[in-house]
Amino acid sequence: MYRIWLSVFGAGYLPLMPGTWGSAVVAGVFLLVAILSGSPIVAAAVMLVVAVHGFIVTVAYGDRFIKKYGPDPGQIVSDEQCGQAVTFLWLWPIAAWGAKEIIIFTLAGFLLFRVFDIIKPPPVRQLEKIPGAWGVLLDDVMAGIYAQIILQIVWRLGWLGFLPG
Repeated sequence: MYRIWLSVFGAGYLPLMPGTWGSAVVAGVFLLVAILSGSPIVAAAVMLVVAVHGFIVTVAYGDRFIKKYGPDPGQIVSDEQCGQAVTFLWLWPIAAWGAKEIIIFTLAGFLLFRVFDIIKPPPVRQLEKIPGAWGVLLDDVMAGIYAQIILQIVWRLGWLGFLPG
């Protein structure tokens, strides 16, 4: 059962860029919750649950996959699950946004997270070097924090001017 959780329902087994697929699952969940609920509290609560779940699964079961497949195996995308959820873990004023705005915002958060996860600015790269599941996880958490910060700055500076605050 832990394999299904580590791979985020099999996304980690998809060909080419498994981390991107794992992140896309979480961005899709955020998008659906944000559009269907229209509630920042519901969206933040769901992202908190998704982040905590990814955190726990990666730490609890990641070392099993690492032993079997080597350091940071592609099948483990629960770390991306956690990091991508951190990107959206804020009480965004989605109630004032329409579906188009939520879609664009979600894509921006998804792309920012993937950029930070791939380029790994300090201390993301240093965190990745921590042995075992903690290293697999913490670099993605930091990438999610960076993405969250940049998303906040861009939104607050009005660079996403179509999004009312």
